[in-house]
Amino acid sequence: MRRLFRWTLVGRDITLRSGVGKGLKFNSSDYNPDTVLGIYELPIQEAMQKYLRSGDVFYDIGANVGFFSTIAGKLVNDSGQVYAFEPAPANLYAIKHNIQLNGFSNTEVLEKAVSQKSGKGELLLGNYSGSHTLSTTDKSSNHKKYHSRISVDIISIDDLIEQQAIKPPSVVKIDVEGAELDVIEGMCQTIQKFKPVLIYEIDDRKQDRLLLKEKEINKLIDSFGYKIEVLRDAYPEMTWHYAKHFVAFPI
Repeated sequence: MRRLFRWTLVGRDITLRSGVGKGLKFNSSDYNPDTVLGIYELPIQEAMQKYLRSGDVFYDIGANVGFFSTIAGKLVNDSGQVYAFEPAPANLYAIKHNIQLNGFSNTEVLEKAVSQKSGKGELLLGNYSGSHTLSTTDKSSNHKKYHSRISVDIISIDDLIEQQAIKPPSVVKIDVEGAELDVIEGMCQTIQKFKPVLIYEIDDRKQDRLLLKEKEINKLIDSFGYKIEVLRDAYPEMTWHYAKHFVAFPI
């Protein structure tokens, strides 16, 4: 019954009933129905609440429909800044709508994918808003699970900072469907210079591949002099996919 109730709210403008974003207005588009109740990925919400302060700068890399960008807009207040990075057109529409719903003037949407190097790339569009990925990320030959593909601009965070196009980050959230290592490799200088807190997801359909990704990514982050903590399981009931969330901070 609860699940059915959640799905009836998907695609409608609602007010979040719980979570860190309680009281914010939000439209989930076609995304996870847990967003409409405010309970989506609570460990990520809690980490944001712990580390984000008024006046901070938040990067939402892989912003999807803007759930975490919206929460960050509340946490950093008018004196702070949120940058939402998202290349998928339908998601961009949803993010901008959610920003407008809350009257945020502190959030800027960058219509780009983030990776190791700046340039052009191909985005594979899946059947729901959280399943899009760069073609360079999905190395499998089975692209049938994607219904179409589009050309997108790709930027590295280090390039944006060098161009002084955006403010340096205080906290960075990364959820990019397998491109996490590329994103981090493209912001090494930024991490070393500005020491932002990193909140990130690593996921895969196979547990052994997930563990390999985790080892490689965390080895790089550890080399920056960061402490890495595993967040509690955001999907304890999920059996068809494996996902782990982490927070890393300078020590």
